Amino acid sequence: MKIAIRQKEGMNYLYADISVSGIRVKSTLGISVKPNEFNPKTQTVKGGANHTTNVLIQQMKTEIMDLIRCLQKDGDLNRENIKQGLEKLRSGTTDATIEKANDSLVLFATEHIQRTRELKKGATIRHIGVTLNKLKAFEKHTKSTLTFDNVDMKFYDSFVSYCTTIEKLSVNTIGSHVKNVKMWMNSALLDGLHTNTVHQHRAFKKVTEESDTIYLNESDIKRLIDKDLPSERLEQVRDLFVLACYTGVRIQDYKKLNRFHLVNDGTMFKIRTEKTGAEVIIPLHVEAKKILMRYNGTPKVISNQKFNNYLKELCRFVGIDELVQITRTVAGKRTTSICPKHELVSSHTARRSFATNAYKAGVPTLAIMAITGHTTEKVFLRYVRVSKEEHASLVSQHGFFKGNVA
Repeated sequence: MKIAIRQKEGMNYLYADISVSGIRVKSTLGISVKPNEFNPKTQTVKGGANHTTNVLIQQMKTEIMDLIRCLQKDGDLNRENIKQGLEKLRSGTTDATIEKANDSLVLFATEHIQRTRELKKGATIRHIGVTLNKLKAFEKHTKSTLTFDNVDMKFYDSFVSYCTTIEKLSVNTIGSHVKNVKMWMNSALLDGLHTNTVHQHRAFKKVTEESDTIYLNESDIKRLIDKDLPSERLEQVRDLFVLACYTGVRIQDYKKLNRFHLVNDGTMFKIRTEKTGAEVIIPLHVEAKKILMRYNGTPKVISNQKFNNYLKELCRFVGIDELVQITRTVAGKRTTSICPKHELVSSHTARRSFATNAYKAGVPTLAIMAITGHTTEKVFLRYVRVSKEEHASLVSQHGFFKGNVA
């Protein structure tokens, strides 16, 4: 099933272009906008002042999808029934239904995602799309409609409880969904769509717990470097991962890397990161130099999903199988599991390994933060993986503990 909203060039009206099971129907929506103001990519009308129209468009798309599914379920899907259903939808659009849609958090979130799609990265869109789906499921579960005004502490407690007991999510995943709800409420507040500020109260918080995440120490990384590998595929994954372990740059940022990013006679490289847009200059570790020379400054990058799958295979092959204890809260219960390190490694492990190993080697914290993009030392120190014993060992090397301070 494909439903696209379109606007003929020079015309004021919008129409739905529906394709399903070999049937194609085009029908006006009864929504008028100025010529050429509709963006077919985002499926929204340009300009923040068009919120009501954009919400109405999203509501109509949702109702058309529901209509098609209903006809499919009843075995009544044909061109004539689709047209009759569309006519009923148009005639049912009253000022009252528009006002109701205008107050809907879910419809606003849907419209907001479409409106900002071109400004956000694909992974971010997918992430906030999951939150939107959780809100829709919450509405269905509670048989309620979320409006801006009823996003209060009662909603907060109910939503967190729902995510915990029904969806059985982890604490940090729930916290991410709460963060997105706060983002949408703030955006709608700035748009003048409501005056509710409960979401800004300190009690309406993003719940978190410290996560047990791993890093590869220098011994693990050396094992990756020294091992003869059976395929070019694993060699490329190894090289890219090790490069990230010694630069702190996200794997996907290497897509645009070439030899022209090398500066200062090839001892450093300069890159603008995709996630933050910040420009960083990074001194090159000797192993990083070798890898960049091997690929003439342009390492080959594969999709994140394939990379993570191959990376686990790679780490298992070289014997990174130290048993690791992982504790987290899921469905309201704190659970502990033990698994080999290679099962937990991912592309992001490289950045955490860089930060942790640099910190343990005595590189100044602020210098590492300038590369990783952390803005506060408090957040950075939560990010690095240094045990209490390792931290005590680091501190013990200071002259104060050796009696060398005058």
